[in-house]
Amino acid sequence: MSCVPEGKYLIEKRITHERGFHLILRDVPERSWILIHPANDALKELQGCIAPVMKLSDIGKGIHSQKAMDKLLEAFEEVQKENELVYLTIKKQSNMNIIKQAQQPTPKFFKKLRTAGLILAAIGGAILSAPISLSAGVITAAGYLTVGASVLSAVSQVAVEQEENPPQEEMNHNSHASP
Repeated sequence: MSCVPEGKYLIEKRITHERGFHLILRDVPERSWILIHPANDALKELQGCIAPVMKLSDIGKGIHSQKAMDKLLEAFEEVQKENELVYLTIKKQSNMNIIKQAQQPTPKFFKKLRTAGLILAAIGGAILSAPISLSAGVITAAGYLTVGASVLSAVSQVAVEQEENPPQEEMNHNSHASP
């Protein structure tokens, strides 16, 4: 009942006293105030909003949501510097298989996320392979960094632009328009 309907939605940054910096989806039909903000437990912390997490831990649960949100906002800021608009496309199911999807052009926003992920994975790998003795905490953190950054890069690589094919009804309607 609380799912965002299929469609393409403009994402904007906003700030409030309660949540600080976060994102909002604009012009969602029959819905309002669809925010993207940190939350690790969808059932307890969300009421129709969207929460990024670094890793899913169970159905509707994840970990390190604030860290994921910080990375998302950083990437969003980079795209905004170039005066680019950012959209979120919600689809029930993609008709593309994973190979075809990975071969499609990656949107600018996700290129930046992919690049950040690759850099962080390289840093984590360098720490893990360092020829010096490091504490268990540093090694563990580097392992999480490497895995999380690799997942970020992989997910960003398969993000594609929405197909610009109008629905059949719209095409039929437009073909009857007079010149």
